[in-house]
Amino acid sequence: MSSLRETSTDDSGSPLDAVVRGLDPDQREAVTAPAGLIVVRAGAGSGKTTVLTRRIAWRVLADEADPVRMLAITFTRQAATEMRTRLHRFDLGGSPVVGTFHAVGRRILHERCEDQGRRPPLIATNRSSIMSAALGDDARRGGLVPDLLSLHDWGSSMFLDARATAAAARDAGRSVTLPEKRLTEVLDAYTTLKRRRGVVDLNDYLSLVVDEARRDARFVESVRFRFRHLSVDEAQDMNPLQWEFLRTLAGDNPDLFLVGDPNQAIYGFNGSDSGLLADLPGLDGGARIIALPSNYRCTPEIVGFAVGALSRDGQTAEAASRRAPGDPVRLERCADGAAEAARIVAAVNEAVAEGRRWEEIAFLVRVNAFADVVRSVLERAGIPVRTRIGGADWSRAVSVAVALTGRDELTTWSCDILDSGEYDPREMDHVVASQVRAYLDAHRSGSVDGRGFSTWLATSGDVREAEGVDVLTFHAAKGREWPVVVVVGAEKGMLPHRSARGPVARAEEARLAYVAFTRAADRLVVCWTDSRDGRRTGPSPLLPALSTADPVRDAPGEDFRRLVPRTAPVDPVAGALNEWRENRARSSRTLPDAVLTDRQMASLLAAHPLDADVLERILGPVFARRFGGELLPILARPASR
Repeated sequence: MSSLRETSTDDSGSPLDAVVRGLDPDQREAVTAPAGLIVVRAGAGSGKTTVLTRRIAWRVLADEADPVRMLAITFTRQAATEMRTRLHRFDLGGSPVVGTFHAVGRRILHERCEDQGRRPPLIATNRSSIMSAALGDDARRGGLVPDLLSLHDWGSSMFLDARATAAAARDAGRSVTLPEKRLTEVLDAYTTLKRRRGVVDLNDYLSLVVDEARRDARFVESVRFRFRHLSVDEAQDMNPLQWEFLRTLAGDNPDLFLVGDPNQAIYGFNGSDSGLLADLPGLDGGARIIALPSNYRCTPEIVGFAVGALSRDGQTAEAASRRAPGDPVRLERCADGAAEAARIVAAVNEAVAEGRRWEEIAFLVRVNAFADVVRSVLERAGIPVRTRIGGADWSRAVSVAVALTGRDELTTWSCDILDSGEYDPREMDHVVASQVRAYLDAHRSGSVDGRGFSTWLATSGDVREAEGVDVLTFHAAKGREWPVVVVVGAEKGMLPHRSARGPVARAEEARLAYVAFTRAADRLVVCWTDSRDGRRTGPSPLLPALSTADPVRDAPGEDFRRLVPRTAPVDPVAGALNEWRENRARSSRTLPDAVLTDRQMASLLAAHPLDADVLERILGPVFARRFGGELLPILARPASR
């Protein structure tokens, strides 16, 4: 995990000294760069949140920016909360606005409506019923409603109308069981029904702001005056609609700080386009590019393994771990689902026996359906799983809150639940009531009601989940990290997923693997089965340089043997050390270089450490404690002279 943490100022230096304290040269360059168009290519574990928050603090404390005119856009509410928390540690004399694209769009649109005396639009809480009404009799066809809602969101993310969405779906090969003309009619009807009911989708907040700006030059000038200094996290995940929204805010001479990593672009299926970060279309002037290649989260073994997954698809990553060596990546071959279930439980028990807390352990899977399988395995073993926000109880509690008609009713309902002591914090009523209280705190003046709460919850609420082991998809794990990560189902048909057809889709699958592997800080375990549900599987082709069989090597030819001195001296220590490395790699099903690099081998042979302290300085404390008992006797042998 990153050793970089925000610190408040103290008596040991100026406020600006505190901002850059502990940064490496690349991070310092990004934080202190002059205003302009700046693109920071921040690899996994490179401290990008640290750089973003300290960049904001630097600009304010150097009198280069007014904090209330600063806007930082994130892709998740959790990231926004984390950034606000870190910024509070600096005395900035004001609070920058931090939120997701949708939360920022909602804020701007609501302020626009209030200025004009209009009622702000509310989020649609019954999208499925609206789409069903648009479909008419076709709504009876199973699975069609969610498929069309997903398709609508995909089209709107690319700024397409109904006709263009239907045509793009055809060209992209998206499976929709409606003729193109009928599909256009349904998508048009869905948009019309939303307008009649006075509700919007999340993407509508962005498109409506863009439309308002195109119609009213004074409006866009006021928005740009309000938000003069812009930052965007995870910029590689922007879709065309988000990019157009950002361009609307940025103007022609932007003070814009973009942080992203093309190797973590994993939302192409949802309309994201990492080429926007590479090309910056529509923005004049050259951008200053700054790279952050240092990984402070993962051990060298994990970084090397993750980069190897990318290279299996011909992609590269500029990444180097700045941590001491750790455990080799563990590759676990399971005969079938039953063996896999035993391995899942054993992985948790091993981590807990070493002192790990539940929340330090995560299981990552490629698809949601398989996440349910892993959760069931853990729950049957009595292992707590982090509560999922959703399901019938969540929907029921939200529906109750949405039906409340004013501040008094919202306050009374939330107090009855939160202050009675009769509700467990893990119950959905308690979770939703906590969000109602947060909504009321954020809206101390003005009109509030249940429908307004619903809109706020969809864009700005940060729901905390009960503690336990995490089980997430690769996509949901993006931006997170854990000391121990177990990747389950890393096998053919799952990774790459069988639906990934063509080089673009397969390249994204390789980046998904890279993202999943780099969520691990200290230990990475990767599992696969030889068969699942009667179907033959085997290890994923994206696992770097993996072979489950001992290699067979041909003997060198006679010409080669003549070139080799027959009396070449052999260092017994080097031979024994190399044999140990080969055996350890074979038992761990990994590469010898992932156990000990050639450079580490050379350092050991040069130093011949005879005690644990020296060994620890060369290999790091974790590796030395784990393998010192095996390595020190080998290194104590006399070397050849």
